Amino acid sequence: AQHKFKTLNNSNNGTALGSIIQLNSAYTDRVLEDIMKEHGSWDVLHAQTARGVWDEITIAHFQAASAYRTRSFVDAYTYQLASYNAFLRVFRDLPQWSLPVLYSLSRDLCDVAQRADNQLANTDAESSKLEEATRAINQGFSLCMTDREPLPNKSRKWGTYHMANTLFALYVRHKAYNLCDSMIRAIKTSELPPLDQFPMSHQVTFRYYRGVLAFRNEKYASAKQDLLFALEHCFRDSYDNKTRILVCLTPILLAEGTSPHSRLLRRYPPIKAMYGELAKAARAGDLRRFDEIMQEKEQQFVNAGTFIAVERVRKVAIRQLLRKIYRITGLQSRVTFRLFCDGFAAAGVADIDIPEMEAILADMIFCGYIKGYLAHDHGVAVLSKQQPFPPLASLV
Repeated sequence: AQHKFKTLNNSNNGTALGSIIQLNSAYTDRVLEDIMKEHGSWDVLHAQTARGVWDEITIAHFQAASAYRTRSFVDAYTYQLASYNAFLRVFRDLPQWSLPVLYSLSRDLCDVAQRADNQLANTDAESSKLEEATRAINQGFSLCMTDREPLPNKSRKWGTYHMANTLFALYVRHKAYNLCDSMIRAIKTSELPPLDQFPMSHQVTFRYYRGVLAFRNEKYASAKQDLLFALEHCFRDSYDNKTRILVCLTPILLAEGTSPHSRLLRRYPPIKAMYGELAKAARAGDLRRFDEIMQEKEQQFVNAGTFIAVERVRKVAIRQLLRKIYRITGLQSRVTFRLFCDGFAAAGVADIDIPEMEAILADMIFCGYIKGYLAHDHGVAVLSKQQPFPPLASLV
């Protein structure tokens, strides 16, 4: 095994080396089976002496793999981290071909760290392996982003977004959103090739996470751009990934007056269950039903991190209800605050007094949902004679 790893390293075959150095690779299975047949156990792995860094990488890899198979995940993590750190020592002098090896070691390190933490949690012991693994992954990310290799076809910079996406997943799991923002700023100021020159899978994942962060920061225009890109370029059969994208993208579109197509709702039942009735109520101006749904699903929206975004959709429901009342009054350009209050009461929305209605109308005008002005002294909303309720699409 040590000879094979060194041979693949000398031949610059990163794809093959990255494949066999995985904890669950067929090659790793075969080597462990041979050791078990010859020695009756894997104890011999712990008697090996490393004569160089590739020996360290190899021995620690098989120690981790053997511990993994016996479900000793804490030990497996210790060995996997040793293998990863040993590889980083040579990685800083290796060119682009070595990136698949870094990816494989990083992926396995995250997996075994999570399993180790779960195992420790069951014994009430301190579990911080994933946090430690995150710091190690960050070192690999930095070695990619700061590579000074002048030849593009040899630069490790091409691994930057792959490693950034791995860190995004870890940071989001830890709710360390400030570290996500810091990483985005670091990437923005680095001398990387344009994002669109990287593999599409790297682009899609990066823009998904960047969109989610913008969504959390209530920067909905930026979030929409990134999430739409991720949705449109995501692998067509990636149902779970597209569902995750739609969880954040749908309330942004609903707030712009764009309801999800019935075909999309049929294809993604979780999105239909989450937003279908809400979209229907907003579109119909059924503010009473909208508020009922918000109350029913409040905890679900909070857990999904979409509650604030979904609250914005309420303005669409209010706009639609006001438009209904305006049409019922015969499209009069002057509508009293009292008449709007009566219309809300008739729609089942009680306890709206005139000062509150005036505040609602002022907000609608300010946000562009209504064109006109308020005559406070007369208690009247003076609506524009030309499209007093502009199309929602024009407000985007």
